[in-house]
Formats: sequence, C-alpha cells, structure tokens
Amino acid sequence: MSENFSNLNEPGEPSSGTAQMPMGIMIVLILLSYIGCYKVDQLNANFAANVHAPFSEPDEVASLAPSAEELLVARGKQIYSKSCVACHQANGAGSGTDIPPLAGSEWVKGDPATIVAIAQKGLIGPISVAGKIFGAGTMTPAGETLSADELAAVISFVRTEWGNDGSTIGVDVVNEARKKVDESGQSGQWEVKTLKAAGFNLPE
Repeated sequence: MSENFSNLNEPGEPSSGTAQMPMGIMIVLILLSYIGCYKVDQLNANFAANVHAPFSEPDEVASLAPSAEELLVARGKQIYSKSCVACHQANGAGSGTDIPPLAGSEWVKGDPATIVAIAQKGLIGPISVAGKIFGAGTMTPAGETLSADELAAVISFVRTEWGNDGSTIGVDVVNEARKKVDESGQSGQWEVKTLKAAGFNLPE
C-alpha cells in the first residue's frame, strides 16, 4: 500500500514539444525593434559624442562639410605644390623678369579656355602681365601630364587664390579647350600670337 502512495508523488516523465509565444507579445517585440532601428537611423551616429559634440543634429554636422568647390580648390592646391610652385612660387608671384606672376594676372582671371590651352602646351615669351613684359621664361606643357579633372582643379585654385577673383572651372571647360587645342594643330609651345591665331581670347 505504501508503495502505491510513493509512486503518486513522483514527477511525470518529461515530454518533448515547443512552447508558442503569445501573439500579442510577439507583435510588441516587433514594434519595439522597429522603433529602435528607426531611432538609431534618425540619430545617425549621434551616440558618438566625440564625433558630434557639441552638435545635436546630423544636419548641423553636415553643414560643416566642405563644399564641392572647396574640395576642388583644395585638390588644386596640392597639384600646384607639385607641378607649378617651383616656377610660379608659393605666393603666385613668379620669378623676376622670367616667370610671370599668377597673382593678379589678367590672363589667369580671363577666359579659362585660354589658361587651359597655355597649361596644356606651355608658353614661350614675350608676354605682358599686369603691365610688365616677361620674355625670357619658358613654360613647360605641364597640363599634358594631368587628367582633365586634375587640370580643372589646379586652374580653379589659381583663379581663386592670392586675391584672384576668377571662378572655378569644371572638366567640361577643360575638355572643350583641349578639343580646340587639338583642332588648332598646335604641336609646340604657344606664343601670344599663335594663341590669338588659334582663336583663344586674350586679355586686352
């Protein structure tokens, strides 16, 4: 008899199966996950104080990014320091009576196609810049080693640096000027008279 009562207190054998989560709880978890992902996306990386502080909105941070023109000019400055600075100097002043200045030059601030053509093929004097004649220097065809976007960048830098009030230029201007150079049949360095003969606009 006692043996029968002891059997009644023993736990039953475990059974296999799956427990289903109530549908209501599942829906709540899905909604919470969605809201969490939305807030993270909305805040962007605003959790990283070292990136955004003291700003609280992604738009504020985005407004600090340099513009396309600023990036173009910055790239042009790097190219200038490698390809042009030896002759035209860091301040764009040129060198004595041989190398004309780029700072304050009417050639630099004039028709950008003319500057592209000069950079492409080089120039041999004489040339009048800012009321002064420069005749002994020879400009090498540095532009031939540059891609269209590199040439656009360095010319944009020169046209906007050292107080020059020219505008930046794009690759389309470079390509159009290069096409005109090719059509002119110019093989060596330009002279002022050959630039004029090829139809490029010269400063008056």
